Amino acid sequence: MSSAVSVIIPVFNNWELTRQCLVGLAENSPPGLEVVVVDNGSSDETAENLESFGQGLFSGHFRRIRFEENRNFAPACNAGARSARTDFLFFLNNDTLILPGWLPPLLAEFSLSSRLGAAGPLLMYPDKTVQHLGIAFWPEGIAGHIYQSLPVSHKLASRKRFFRALTGAALLVPRSLFLREGGFDEGYVNGFEDVDFGLRLARHGYRLCNAPESRIMHLESRTPHRYTYHSANSRRLHAAWNLSACADLPDIVAEDGYSLRVMPELRLKVALPSEMSGEYLRRLRPFDAATCFSFLEEEPLWLEGYALLGEYLERNGEWEMALQLYQNAVKYSLCCSFEDYERLKRVMTALGRDVAPLAAAVEPSLRQICDERKYEEKRLMIMRHLSEGSSAGRGMLPLYREAGKRARKLRESLMRT
Repeated sequence: MSSAVSVIIPVFNNWELTRQCLVGLAENSPPGLEVVVVDNGSSDETAENLESFGQGLFSGHFRRIRFEENRNFAPACNAGARSARTDFLFFLNNDTLILPGWLPPLLAEFSLSSRLGAAGPLLMYPDKTVQHLGIAFWPEGIAGHIYQSLPVSHKLASRKRFFRALTGAALLVPRSLFLREGGFDEGYVNGFEDVDFGLRLARHGYRLCNAPESRIMHLESRTPHRYTYHSANSRRLHAAWNLSACADLPDIVAEDGYSLRVMPELRLKVALPSEMSGEYLRRLRPFDAATCFSFLEEEPLWLEGYALLGEYLERNGEWEMALQLYQNAVKYSLCCSFEDYERLKRVMTALGRDVAPLAAAVEPSLRQICDERKYEEKRLMIMRHLSEGSSAGRGMLPLYREAGKRARKLRESLMRT
């Protein structure tokens, strides 16, 4: 074997992204790394430049596989995996910028457990906020990135965790295991291949680890038509897996020392536990806006702080600052609730901004609340799965009961208007 790891990079056009990715990989990786770029029928400079450029950076350790047409993510990755000559595969999107020291922490995880199926780095946006540190499953049956958009300096970004799924944008997997599992399911088209693969590994007793000491910059979703097949991919995923039964978000958040709050529309927010929030409130007496702002910089998940500071800013006509504050509250806490919508609408109206896009975004949640039968079916389904799960999940049952009561009042209010 020429090296321990083969980096598999599927590409389609976007030559400048691929060029940057390869340069960063060459500058920040150990020597002898095998690099396999699978070209999905690119029609730009990629077709002309890739071979000579790759050979110039990696010499005999570089290979190009060329498809004459775009066969998408899964077939490209699978072809690269079959051609690899090493023990490990590292799947990497070309819209990434490799940082120093990325590989050793990932490889080290496999020496700690014989049942580790995959490891992934902390992916961050260029503004030094979290893009990905693991995929969690919500009780309502959706999969998503946890703690997305938190500053990478936050303590939650530096904690190692185990998940049922990690993003395929940067994923280290033993080659033999990947091939034995059949690789990525080629029935998906540029979406959820990684979630499905992770769930297959978990079904066979493997764990997937996020290693935050490994960090890579991710520009995210620069491929044209990235979400064209999102609905079809989602249907395929739900047909194959009961995602509500996979719900692990309550366990992850509880283990991290935080809490989940259930909104009337059954969406979840990550927040400080009441005792920690109470400590901030005690330290804030008497109220001081500058101190409150510093507390929110220290702990972006202190939801009560946004309400307090936002009310102060509104009273003083600081509408732009209030808008930014409420937008941050939504960004950090996982969802935009109806309560968030009301605050944002109020501030945007004062600023003379168009609230139509905001109203359109919240409208599906309001429709769900107003359809009492479907709403109750969903709420009871979630509660049934939680009651059969972990103690953290069962501990959320009273929150869903209370959310149902709040939804009833909101429904009555909406019907009157």
